[in-house]
Order: sequence, then structure tokens, then C-alpha cells
Amino acid sequence: MFLSSADNITFNRIGGGGIMDLLAVLLRRLDAVLVIPGGPTMIQRDEDRDSLPAALRDEWAVVVAHTGAEIYRAIRAS
Repeated sequence: MFLSSADNITFNRIGGGGIMDLLAVLLRRLDAVLVIPGGPTMIQRDEDRDSLPAALRDEWAVVVAHTGAEIYRAIRAS
């Protein structure tokens, strides 16, 4: 995990259901968006779609994901 700026956390080589579940909790608590380079952008609520920068909305899939399992499935499907 890297804290590259005040509003950016980077995770490398994550895996396993427990880690994804913790990531889902972290995203909810921070009201954060998960951006997978070359893959989907994951949001908490469908209405959050409009607040994303155009590059995230237009170039990659945007998926609503609430749980670790949903995050994992979205990553695998990309």
C-alpha cells in the first residue's frame, strides 16, 4: 500500500477474499472510488457516476460494487 498523495492510495498485489472484503469496507468508509488501471472503475452508488471525470466515465467500464465479492467479479470480468 502506498500513500502517494493526500487523496490517493495505491494497492499492489492484493488478493484473496478477505482482502477484497476489507477493501470494500475501506471504500465505503472513505466514500471512495476504486480505479483499476486498464479495468473498471468501481463506485458505491449509481448516482456517483455523474461525479466521475469524463475520462473515467467514457474510457472504462463503471461498475457499482458494494462487497469484496462484487469487486473481485468486476476485476475478473475486465
